[in-house]
Amino acid sequence: MTQSRTRLLGGILGALLLWTAWHYLGPESSDPITGAHGLPPGVAGAIPRASTDPNAKKPVEFVEALRVADLGGQSRSYTPGRDPWHFVDPPPPPPPPPPPPPSQAELDRMREAQERLAAERAAELARQQAEAAKPKPAQFTMSYLGSFGTPQKRLAVFTDGKTIYNALEGEVIEGKFIVAHIGYESVDIQFVGFPDWPAQRLAVGHPSL
Repeated sequence: MTQSRTRLLGGILGALLLWTAWHYLGPESSDPITGAHGLPPGVAGAIPRASTDPNAKKPVEFVEALRVADLGGQSRSYTPGRDPWHFVDPPPPPPPPPPPPPSQAELDRMREAQERLAAERAAELARQQAEAAKPKPAQFTMSYLGSFGTPQKRLAVFTDGKTIYNALEGEVIEGKFIVAHIGYESVDIQFVGFPDWPAQRLAVGHPSL
């Protein structure tokens, strides 16, 4: 049973091999019994079989007309775009909207503040002018050289660079300066006719400031 099946399969395979060989090799054979198109001569109505050569060229079906005017080229305009190798600053932000106009109450407050400021400036200017118009004592320009004597009776020594002045506490120098107090290292000078004017203190060895 197995041998019969093997023979049957072998016969079928041989037939397939023979048919395949005839199908692919038969039309190209130069056997004299075949015609020009791979069919036996005398067979009426036979349709020529197309060539199976992959390198065969197809027949030309359409020929495009040559337009000589197109060979000269045409002028074209080109607008370059953004250069990707250069950074571009972004446009500035839009300006903020203008502030709303002030209300009437705000205008009144602004006017009152301006009037108050103007009144303060006028008062300060008047005070400065009045202060400048007041009489002032003469400036004490002598240097204090020191003091000597007993604690109960000390003499202060001054000089103007040319003359030396010795004065006890309470005495007047040049009719304008009062030796108000003599200390160990300083002296206080007041001014004749200006009892409320602050005293001027001089240290030993230093000129009056």
